[in-house]
Amino acid sequence: MKILKLEIIDPQSKLVRSISFKKTGVSYIYGDIQDPTNLGATINSLGKTLLLKCIDYIFGANEDSNIIKEAIHKYKLRALVLNEGKEYIVHRTLGDSDTIYIDNQHYTLTEYRDYFGIERRLYGKQFILRKKASEISYRTYPNKDDVVSVLDLLGLSKILEKINEIYESQDRIKSLKKNKKDLVEFYGDFDEKQIDEEIYFIDKEVEKVTTELRSISSKIKKIEISEVQKNIIEEYANKSKELKGLKSKYERNRLENERLNEFIDNSNKVDISSNQILAIFRKAEQEVPELVKRSIEEAEAFHKKVFDERKEFLTQKKYSIQENMISLRADIELLSEEVDKIGSIISLNEVYQESIELYEKYNSELHELKYKQGRLSQVKSIDDAIDKEEIFLMSNFTDANQIRKSYEEVIQKYRDFIFKITQAIYDNDVNSYFDIKIRPKHLSHRPIIFEFTLKGDTGEGVSEVKKNLIDFLICRYNTYMEMMIQDSACFNGIDPRQVAGMLLQLNEIAEDSNKQVIVAINKYQIGNYSETIKMVEENSVITLSEKDNLLGIDF
Repeated sequence: MKILKLEIIDPQSKLVRSISFKKTGVSYIYGDIQDPTNLGATINSLGKTLLLKCIDYIFGANEDSNIIKEAIHKYKLRALVLNEGKEYIVHRTLGDSDTIYIDNQHYTLTEYRDYFGIERRLYGKQFILRKKASEISYRTYPNKDDVVSVLDLLGLSKILEKINEIYESQDRIKSLKKNKKDLVEFYGDFDEKQIDEEIYFIDKEVEKVTTELRSISSKIKKIEISEVQKNIIEEYANKSKELKGLKSKYERNRLENERLNEFIDNSNKVDISSNQILAIFRKAEQEVPELVKRSIEEAEAFHKKVFDERKEFLTQKKYSIQENMISLRADIELLSEEVDKIGSIISLNEVYQESIELYEKYNSELHELKYKQGRLSQVKSIDDAIDKEEIFLMSNFTDANQIRKSYEEVIQKYRDFIFKITQAIYDNDVNSYFDIKIRPKHLSHRPIIFEFTLKGDTGEGVSEVKKNLIDFLICRYNTYMEMMIQDSACFNGIDPRQVAGMLLQLNEIAEDSNKQVIVAINKYQIGNYSETIKMVEENSVITLSEKDNLLGIDF
């Protein structure tokens, strides 16, 4: 895709600028500064960078408030572009990224890029609107997109997959190590250098406590726990008291029964003689009136009757006591069983409670061990993942290095290009060496090394020269982009001799590769090299100065 013409129209629809560009070769945006004593203010007010940004907008750039100030919002860009041999009219309004038209058909920014097949990450390597910090990037340390984009543009596509995998693997290792560091700092109660030993001992402790828990759990399951009433303790006390009372009553009856048995046994042995009865009777004759005296026969009969009646009474009482004892014994046995049963329930519940407490103790201990085991396992799993990732990383480094060797002829061509152009822009004996290498496997250092050295009396601005020559290399050999643009900032700090030499070489590169190149350059940057000045002036598509800036206004 190339730009053939650009028109800038103000909000009142007045044409401010109409600029045509060469389809092939270099078109210059020339800064003809009249006041070199105030270079800083003058350079920034001409509008060279703004014009380049307008071109960048035509190629699908995002809004850039650093260059496209609010004061120029609603200015319109109308461009004639060439894509795959066909011309299109493109409209875009500054400050309104969604107002883009192709041949009067509206498109969003994303749709616009898709329509023309614009990959902005690749365009960013050839649309250089400010000074770069390193040879391939605006960043001091190029990131993955920088490296991959340059490799892609230089036709080293076979290596891209491995490079991507290396970057991703290194990032994963970095993330894993950070996670491990965070875990170790958070837990902080184990030695990460002895992680395997720690895990082994913890595993053994877990096994031991788990076995204890199984044993206790089995014991609990075997305990027959009855439904325990809320008043079971009170019932136990009452029944125990009742049982004690029955036993006491039974014991009293037993003693009474023994006494009666002894009395009856003794009574059976008693033999009262007639002389005793007679003596009693005679005494009765002397002391008892005649009215109450009875015959001896009557006395004997009376005495026997009284004795027999008492014996019968006591015997009956003994039988009654024995029957009562039998009843009491039955009640005692029944109540004893109930008391024993309740006592057993209470006893079993005490064992149950003790077992539960022991179970909870071991369970708590197991929980703590499992927690520590989990922490250690987390760290261990991260270590294992790191080890696995490192093996994968090593394999990708090896594969990438093999693929790099297959590009030796291509890189030799690039090396020769850099060598020849270096000698062309330097008058003295300056040599260069260029290479693209795969570094040895490393956990964090990125895999690609862009090696570029200049040897000899190179003077000032050597680092800026190297940045430009990499851009020239990409311009010459990439087959994706048909154009390159460079801001005048790319030539700051470079000796005018080298600037003049680079511009002459860039024109040849553009012609040889059928590329469109647009360069913003200030007159003072070229010095007094008349041949180069003449070439720039003849190929300038617009000349800007303090008296004639891009939009004709200050903003």
